[in-house]
Amino acid sequence: MPRAFLCTLLGVNAPLAVAGAVYAARQNIAAPLAVPIVAAFLLQVSFYLVPGFPEVRRRLEHHFSPARLALLAVAAAVAPYLVYSLPTGVFHFRALLELAAVCSLVTFVFVLCPVSNPGLAWQDAVAGGTVALVTLARGWRRIYLSPIQGVHLEVMGQIMILGLGAIAFLSLRRLEDTGFQWRTSRAEWKTGMRQFVLFLPVGLAAAYLTGVARFHPVKADPWMYPVLVAGTFLGFYFKTALFEEFFFRGLLQNLTAASLGRPLAAQVITSIVFGLCHLSFRGFPNWRFALVATLIGWFCGQAYRERRSVVASTIAHTLIITSWRLLFPG
Repeated sequence: MPRAFLCTLLGVNAPLAVAGAVYAARQNIAAPLAVPIVAAFLLQVSFYLVPGFPEVRRRLEHHFSPARLALLAVAAAVAPYLVYSLPTGVFHFRALLELAAVCSLVTFVFVLCPVSNPGLAWQDAVAGGTVALVTLARGWRRIYLSPIQGVHLEVMGQIMILGLGAIAFLSLRRLEDTGFQWRTSRAEWKTGMRQFVLFLPVGLAAAYLTGVARFHPVKADPWMYPVLVAGTFLGFYFKTALFEEFFFRGLLQNLTAASLGRPLAAQVITSIVFGLCHLSFRGFPNWRFALVATLIGWFCGQAYRERRSVVASTIAHTLIITSWRLLFPG
């Protein structure tokens, strides 16, 4: 395995393991519950990291046939659920079947029915629609039940589906021009930050006019504020923004542009769909927030279109959401 991947694996999992142990100790969570949950989370994160290294994806594509790679991906996606649910007593066969069905549908649709069309195909609708349906219906909360009151484990499903979706579309469908990877470049940061700055006057005006946001900065000690900013940025980057940018910009905008031959039209369509998917934010139908989300989608889409990279659009997205959460909470 590439050294960069192994170093990242160690560099990410080691502090997460320590954080999990510290949290369990402070919350008085017994070891028979804490150990399986932390182990499952580390396993899930490891799978999540794999597709972000193009060289690792290429090795997997070289050593495994599409069918075997799909089977391996499904097994890697399901394994963390078994690791924590069986020893903690929250295992349900129905949840296992639902999880396996979702994972199999997202991956094997490209194995059983390979895609030759560079644009949108019905297989993309099946895989992407499955991810959207389960996510919007909060299916992960139903599957990843927690044995500890107050500890929510559905984040494991959110992490899992990005890794699985990336494997499905990048390695099984062989989709190009997503720019999905963990490395970031100065050009991507420059593009993402520029679109963030351009969004500010438009987004703030829309937010105030619709009543979506009111200026009320989060209070924190001066020395803690940089830590709060960094933690919020990293949390949203890896948990929310990268997931949304991969599926909306890397897949939907990318494939729609290939189908229509009109990148600008694809950006408009994707921005509107992105906004509509946020209708349920803080009460359905929240048309005011959907409008603001459509604007966010436009500027993130512009970052993607300029750089052909979901990294650039994810940086713009995360900067917007981080600023929102710290300056306009509630």
